[in-house]
Amino acid sequence: MDHIIQESGPTVKRPDEIREAFTAVHQAEIDRLIEAPWKDHAETNARAAAVERRAYAPILRIVEQDADAEAASQELVHLRGKARAAQEDALPVSPTRSWDAQVRDAFKGVKQGINVFGRPYDWEIRDPVHNAGEAIADKNAGTFETSVVGYYGSGASWATAGVGVALKATIDGVARIAPPMSDTWWWSIDATLFSANTYGLCKVVVQDPVSGAVLGPQGERTIQLWNHTSQTGASGNGFGSFFASDIAPTVTLAAGQVFNVSFLASVFTDQSGSLAFGHSYADCRLGVSLPFFVVHMNV
Repeated sequence: MDHIIQESGPTVKRPDEIREAFTAVHQAEIDRLIEAPWKDHAETNARAAAVERRAYAPILRIVEQDADAEAASQELVHLRGKARAAQEDALPVSPTRSWDAQVRDAFKGVKQGINVFGRPYDWEIRDPVHNAGEAIADKNAGTFETSVVGYYGSGASWATAGVGVALKATIDGVARIAPPMSDTWWWSIDATLFSANTYGLCKVVVQDPVSGAVLGPQGERTIQLWNHTSQTGASGNGFGSFFASDIAPTVTLAAGQVFNVSFLASVFTDQSGSLAFGHSYADCRLGVSLPFFVVHMNV
């Protein structure tokens, strides 16, 4: 991953030697950053789902005592599953659009201190993944995608995918990492009586190469793309890109300091699944393309 724009005396460059730059320590910190807010959300919703089941338990027992009603209930579960599978296959694929404004935002004029790096990246990230989540990453293409298909049951699901690179500062100063990400995403909620929730985000994390700790003063930045809850039906999709400045972390570095940068896409859903008198499902997918990114050093 050489400089796309070469200048005399680059202020940030690739390390001369990269060994195991991304380790279990770095992954554990990313897991913590991603999962900490979602675990609380999932536990709260799991308790709510348990109370819902208790509330409807007397009616369910009546249904179970009627053979025809019980058979119809099971058939309804099967039909809902087929409908969810067909809906997931038919969900739209969003086109891409021009990056002109985002690219200008990332570069802000080519001058000393602008360092531009392109694919391939050094590592791929496909974790954390929980329940029905899926994560795909390609460090050579600079693409990563994460999704959740919600018709497999109740509870929370989430997934994260990304790519990353090791870099080295050649001077003391403040580095700002600006990735003009191009994204495509969709989400869908199908519910009756019960609710489902989904949200998706992109995140950039700058870590110490040994401890995995997030560097300061602001080595973690996040942009949320959607967050929706419904007890009926709702859907949405989007495409394009967001400004590099919206998600650019800023870290203070010393000359010779190596640092890891990871670019992530992450999605979350929570649902009740299929119950006797209602259901709730949530599906979503988020794909990102990052063919290059910019590091501003003291700019």
